[in-house]
Amino acid sequence: SSSLRVQYMEFVKAVTSDGLILQGLLAAPSKNTDTVILHIPGMAGNFWENGFIKTMLHEYPSQNIAFLSVELRGSEVTRMFPTTDGYRTIGNAYELFEDCVKDIDAWMAFLTSQGYNKIHLQGHSLGCSKIAYYQTHATNNAHSLILISPSDMLGLELEPKNLAEHKKLLAEATALKNVGKKLQLLTKPTWEVYPLSAQTYLNFFQNTSNTAIFNYFQPSLGFKTVAAITVPILSILGTKDDGIVTPAKDATALLKKHASKAPTFKGIVLDGAKHSFEGFEKRITKEVATFIKGI
Repeated sequence: SSSLRVQYMEFVKAVTSDGLILQGLLAAPSKNTDTVILHIPGMAGNFWENGFIKTMLHEYPSQNIAFLSVELRGSEVTRMFPTTDGYRTIGNAYELFEDCVKDIDAWMAFLTSQGYNKIHLQGHSLGCSKIAYYQTHATNNAHSLILISPSDMLGLELEPKNLAEHKKLLAEATALKNVGKKLQLLTKPTWEVYPLSAQTYLNFFQNTSNTAIFNYFQPSLGFKTVAAITVPILSILGTKDDGIVTPAKDATALLKKHASKAPTFKGIVLDGAKHSFEGFEKRITKEVATFIKGI
């Protein structure tokens, strides 16, 4: 019932297979539950910043669902992470997309150790690419995938207004890599926001990149990861979302078409919602809780 309050909220840690110590915030309901939502943030994202996280920390437990919001090695632009052997500087500027599997695996193992056996993976933006990739490349599979603004990472670079800049950055990143300077930051940040190293730009933004999962802008690149998902999927997009390049209803139709192995696919398009879902926090939280209870 909605009268349930959060029984406790605590900072928790997980250790990855390569020794990185990651942090998260866990909110649990007042009675025992085996169901938890694990939230994976977007580009340079962390476990506290998005407005909807605060809502979810209170609302999910009131539905008897635990909620864990976490950081990955791609959190923040650059970040000094404690490890089992000193410190490492990583963050979004230096991350390799595929390493998300190690990070999510560590969190899945942590939750399993806490007695949660129904783990629902929720991602926002780039986090959606990470959970889709994880689900098709890991052994600890989630119960369902919740895609909050599954963004067309490559399409954002290929769309006409960004294409010339993209080609310049690709050339610069390739040149730096070729002279052994793959960790040097590029002269311009991606989308004028995210400073990326040569290695990360090449890892994220080539036609063969594993980030290219939700290819709405260039469907010929395929939807092989989406097609391989065999658990229920909830997709939530807003009509004012600037992370999807194409109209939200068209993107949702493409996802539904290609998610043919998912036993359930529910696509929700929220009129007027932006990429951050500001003003829609309670709505998306309610949709997720309803979806989880129905599968």
